[in-house]
Amino acid sequence: MLVGVNTTSVEPGRGGGDEHYLCNVMVTMRKVQPDFDFLVFTDAGSHGSFEGWDRVCLGRAAELEHAAKRAKVDLLFTSLRTALPKSSVPQVPFALELMALEKDTAKRHRRDAARLKVLKRTCKDAAAVVVPSQFLRRECLELLDVPLDKVVVAPLGVAQAFGKPQPCVAQQPYILTVVGSHEFNNIPRLREALTKLRSEIPHSLIVVGQPGETEPEDWGRRVIRVYQCPTTHLAGLYQHCDLFIYPVLYEGSGVMVLEAMRAGAPIASSRVGGIPEIAGDIPFFFNPESVASIIAAVRRVLEENPDNRERRARFGKQLAAEYTWENCAWKTVAAFRQAVV
Repeated sequence: MLVGVNTTSVEPGRGGGDEHYLCNVMVTMRKVQPDFDFLVFTDAGSHGSFEGWDRVCLGRAAELEHAAKRAKVDLLFTSLRTALPKSSVPQVPFALELMALEKDTAKRHRRDAARLKVLKRTCKDAAAVVVPSQFLRRECLELLDVPLDKVVVAPLGVAQAFGKPQPCVAQQPYILTVVGSHEFNNIPRLREALTKLRSEIPHSLIVVGQPGETEPEDWGRRVIRVYQCPTTHLAGLYQHCDLFIYPVLYEGSGVMVLEAMRAGAPIASSRVGGIPEIAGDIPFFFNPESVASIIAAVRRVLEENPDNRERRARFGKQLAAEYTWENCAWKTVAAFRQAVV
């Protein structure tokens, strides 16, 4: 089977985004299903991120369908955001999040309403839709009218590096957070909470990830900003932090919490989206819209009895070890088979 992979508009850099997801899925799928070949359709921004794969660089996104037909791909695997509204080539869209559709529909602009209509039509015509959590499966039904039997849940995996001992690459003690490039990071409340705790704790804050819409120009004292780092270094940051805090307002996959669990990090997290279903009772949960709730969770983590902390970390490692890219790849294979029956 020749699978065309649409990476147009994929933003370079890790942080649980499309590039990270696609690379892991393709590499693993090629191992578990050797008869699958991939042709990656790129643009000027994404071309360098997929070096080593068979690639076709498109000048315009509108060229995608023609290029896919010319290459005789059996199906297109594409982000729902960049899927073709109507295609003669079978499509399997994936959605790692649907947060752009979460905004108040009563305040939705006419252009956004038109976009929603297009997405609904795309999903209706798609052979299957791949999502990383049951939360997003339900969201597909509620927001896009996608029947539940068309949505394939393929939870993301965690690299083995997170479960292997890694050196500490930062001065301790520190609190770690990982951010994306979207507005739901909740950075202002996190900063306010940690500012109020500054006199109580000696920790610095390490922030990893691409800059986003709410990124401050100056993070202030005791903050280390890391835009990108190798997986082994990130694993080391998780393993040696006193707390991994994840105060997001929206989360589709929960992959950052999974990484922290696999590394054995103490975790304080928002109880939103797909996080509770994959993390169970391992994190200390808080209300991300309440600074007081965030502060209380930080205190609980840092003051937890060492024996309880060790037990929680052990259970978290065991749970996260069940989330592998192999499992994700096999479930994605099932979606592809569904598309070409």
